[in-house]
Amino acid sequence: MPAPGGLPTTPSRDLSVRLRARLLAAGRGFVRSRSGAGAVEFALLAVPFLLLLCVVVEAAMMTLSQQTLDSAVDRAARALRTGAFQDAADGNDPASRLRRVMCGGAAVLFRCADLKLDVTRGSSFAAMSIADPYDSQRKDWAPGFGSTFQCPLGRDVVAVRAAVPVLRLFNALDFTRHPMGSNAQLLVATAIFSTEPYSGKACQ
Repeated sequence: MPAPGGLPTTPSRDLSVRLRARLLAAGRGFVRSRSGAGAVEFALLAVPFLLLLCVVVEAAMMTLSQQTLDSAVDRAARALRTGAFQDAADGNDPASRLRRVMCGGAAVLFRCADLKLDVTRGSSFAAMSIADPYDSQRKDWAPGFGSTFQCPLGRDVVAVRAAVPVLRLFNALDFTRHPMGSNAQLLVATAIFSTEPYSGKACQ
């Protein structure tokens, strides 16, 4: 039977027409198909989502650690300001005792064994000089920090500065600009106050 237009029908022509029709149908089906779209979209979004999640977790841990350090320094300042710390002197090292005041009986998100503190006193706020615990050149503790403990007297101006390294979960993040090695950062807290007018008391 002759084909329309007078062209003869051949098996090869019929095969090419059927093959082209099938390819077109397959192409239209592929365009309409959404079976793998979710996997592709997740793969594209997974990396930035996980990075954002890491930043949130790291920032939360650093913030909570800083808050617990601030609270610990407040406890130490209260004990020194009122003279309660001196009243509890038992002959032991005063820095170790004050560290126990800061960490004992309260939840902290740092290692108390790694905590260093300086206690200095003066006659006025303007005369106070506070040591920096961090050496930016060596990216480590400043030499001598944590070795000064001047027992407060009545009506003294006292500065308590505490610092502690905390674990950093992701090395790419830097929240304090005080890196300590490859996986820690230094947190610092300071309190400056005037003691109550109590009579001279010993800290040891």
